[in-house]
Amino acid sequence: MERLPVGKIIQGLRKAKGITQEELAEVLGVSSAAISKWENGQMYPDITLFPVIARYFNISIDCLFGFSNDLSEEEYLKNRQECIKLFASGKCLNGIERIKRLVYLYPTNDRIKIDLLKNVLPYLALEKDSEIRENLIRQMILICQRCIDDSVQSQKHFLLAHLFIMIKKYEDASACLVNENEFMAIDMKNSLILRENNANAIDIIDSTINMLGIQLIYELRNKVSYWIKNDLTYTKDILEKQCTLITVLGLSRNLYFMVYMNMAYVYCLSSQKNAALELIQKFITMYKENPIKDSMLINVFVSGFSSQPFDIIRNTSAFIELNQILEEYL
Repeated sequence: MERLPVGKIIQGLRKAKGITQEELAEVLGVSSAAISKWENGQMYPDITLFPVIARYFNISIDCLFGFSNDLSEEEYLKNRQECIKLFASGKCLNGIERIKRLVYLYPTNDRIKIDLLKNVLPYLALEKDSEIRENLIRQMILICQRCIDDSVQSQKHFLLAHLFIMIKKYEDASACLVNENEFMAIDMKNSLILRENNANAIDIIDSTINMLGIQLIYELRNKVSYWIKNDLTYTKDILEKQCTLITVLGLSRNLYFMVYMNMAYVYCLSSQKNAALELIQKFITMYKENPIKDSMLINVFVSGFSSQPFDIIRNTSAFIELNQILEEYL
């Protein structure tokens, strides 16, 4: 038989209220060891304590047993809209109290906590009193920090970072993003570096641009792989954009080699020999200026240029020269 989640609910309520196991034990007249056993699911509270616990946390006994820990989607959307309305109308203190009330009623539902905070966050700027605004932010940080559900951790870290930035706790904000590698996290980390007047800020930003630029080039290559079977005109457009990105972002010139080969391939498929040969010549010129020294990359090009569509230009002087310079390295 499945155990009732009483212990986890008590733990969520206790953390939401910001009290220790020892403090709760003193209120209920039990040992802190008993509280620990409840929260770890090793035992249940005595039945006579349920009304006391429910009254202390201002919830129903049903909620304590976990029978009402989830709102229906309709109920949740209604509550969320009411919270947003309070914040949007400048009644932020009323809004945070309503959020805290929902946290008390649904202590283990971290999705509700994170989503509510995320939706009211933009309205904090409407609170003109800086002390009240900072107090609101600190309350939101406490609610956020007590979210332990694995499924909301990434959102929790972003939210905490935003909140810490709003009260100029830049080191705390940076710590929230240590293990986050999504684009928004990277952007926020670099923003913090600028705020801290880091001497290496521009180098870090350039490194980020390079990393994200290369990733974008590779994703566009995947897009090419899809469209080359369906629309050669659109494929050429994507390849042109790859070249533009490499130039604008100042990425490694080696990326041009791959794009030139792919563009020549597409022109061969379209039977546009002259356009294909222009790209082969660009490849040769760039190679002479900046030879490729990676044998694996050379093999990729040898294999690519040996594919059947290149047969229409294989006997031209430019293509023969291309094969010679690639084979020289091998």
